[in-house]
Amino acid sequence: MGNQQFEAARQAEAGYHSNFYKNNELFEDGTWMSRPMPMVMEMLDRLLVHNAELRVLDLGCGVGRHTISIAQRLAQTNSQVIGVDLLDEAVDGLKKYAKQYKVDHIVQAVKADVEHYQIQPNGFDFIAACSCLEHTSSKEALLETVERLKAGTRIGGIHCITMSTSVEEKEIRTGRPIEPLIELNLPTSEAIALLEQAYEGWNILLQEHVSQSINEEKYDEPTEFRCELLRFAVQRDS
Repeated sequence: MGNQQFEAARQAEAGYHSNFYKNNELFEDGTWMSRPMPMVMEMLDRLLVHNAELRVLDLGCGVGRHTISIAQRLAQTNSQVIGVDLLDEAVDGLKKYAKQYKVDHIVQAVKADVEHYQIQPNGFDFIAACSCLEHTSSKEALLETVERLKAGTRIGGIHCITMSTSVEEKEIRTGRPIEPLIELNLPTSEAIALLEQAYEGWNILLQEHVSQSINEEKYDEPTEFRCELLRFAVQRDS
């Protein structure tokens, strides 16, 4: 993807999410923010069996679908949950919901581009990167980001990744296919191969992909967003 296409995709995604956050509340029924992804909470539970206090990093956090849910579980401990997002609306929303759900004492909201965010070495027990790595600028940038995540993870730590892969879009009214405006549209098989290679030596806890369809208002015409949602969780053993 060229620079012009990348910027167009980035602007389209930013516009869609900004409008979505303005028009919908966190945990609102009928939206994709209605609850956290079960796999994220399941992996958190796995860590909590052995350690009640955790340092957590939620990349591409939005207004807190996972950040707030994780913080609620950890609210009575000396844990820390850091949410990182590029959009002002997301960061402001996360701060608002952290106060609303009374977890602002352990939640920190950071505005940054995930692709360039500097992660504290050996600093985290749990890193969630849900629907954000496909918004990096290239396969090389994705892999460089993963390397920073790995370096920032303590022994026993878990990474929980989801990615939209094999993305297709079409206009709802006409059924006309359109070129997807997503920064990094990898075939599912290629995304799996990249992650497996990047995490060689780590213990794969979950690897699956499911078909997903979401109606979006990202362009002049409402569209249907179709993808294979890749779910990938790994643990650092040594």
